[in-house]
Amino acid sequence: MNLVAVGTSWITDMFISAALDTRQIRFLGTCSRSTEKAEAMNLKYGGEKVYLTIEEVCQDTDVDIVYIASPNSLHYPQTKKVLLAGKHSITEKPIVSNIREMNDLIEMSKTSKGLLFEAITTLHMPGLEVIRQHLSMLGNISIISTEFNTYSGNYPEYLLGKDPNELSLQFSGSTLVDLGIYNVYFVMLLFGIPTNVRYFANKGFSGVDLSGALIMQYPDKIAVAVIAKDNPGDNRTLIQGENGYIKITGYVNSLPKIEISVKGEKFDFILPHYPNHMRHECEAMFSCIARNDRQSMSEWLDLSKSVTEILQTARKDAGIVFAADITND
Repeated sequence: MNLVAVGTSWITDMFISAALDTRQIRFLGTCSRSTEKAEAMNLKYGGEKVYLTIEEVCQDTDVDIVYIASPNSLHYPQTKKVLLAGKHSITEKPIVSNIREMNDLIEMSKTSKGLLFEAITTLHMPGLEVIRQHLSMLGNISIISTEFNTYSGNYPEYLLGKDPNELSLQFSGSTLVDLGIYNVYFVMLLFGIPTNVRYFANKGFSGVDLSGALIMQYPDKIAVAVIAKDNPGDNRTLIQGENGYIKITGYVNSLPKIEISVKGEKFDFILPHYPNHMRHECEAMFSCIARNDRQSMSEWLDLSKSVTEILQTARKDAGIVFAADITND
């Protein structure tokens, strides 16, 4: 299967590396407005073709899979074109800007020859199943706290009054949708859809959320996600029950170290990981494509839809509006 990457950021670099590690695909080339950047990516990973537009990618009969990692607001229109061309789309999280776009892509995926996936690591990490298997040991769970903090390399530029893509409402940039999406997936995969969602955001001059606290309320428990791009913070997750806790040390998108404490006894799980944690999602999605497994695709898209709804509700609560919301309303 031949794969083309759209975009040349660090996450594209990581994805191509992970994809090649699976030995299930051939890296065909890069799509970028910058020929120089596309050629550099091709040189690093053995790509042959340079594309300047998504239309060129869609017209190339040699292309089987398109990985889309452009600015967030471009995910939907580019994915739509890929599906219309009958090619498989792996679209980096967040797959869309809002629920209207999500519903449209889901409908398109039902008739397209290509399969559609949101690239999200948390869903496919081995540690998730370890946590799920041990939840009952905690007894009644009342509190989940999960953090994802990373000082953005673009934050100093933002402080100078500029509007970098990842922090731009014009491009659907947001700390909530870029980082908080991992926390939402984690909580929802373990505990289902919350009954109430609130988001309290620290906003910058443009109205974008630079950091914040997302509250997900359930009938018998509360989950709190602390996220930030304006400070490095710490990154831990704690699930607290009447008998003990489960603690994850490190980012919630990779679940590198898990500690379980029940009635004073502690157990550590340091799971074997690929050097590039994105390989887990690559293996899962490429396997689905090889089997034409539309059932798994549909189930994962349902999860993406639920997460999109939670994120949109949270943004609305905090008064965070993307240009894509206005365009589509």
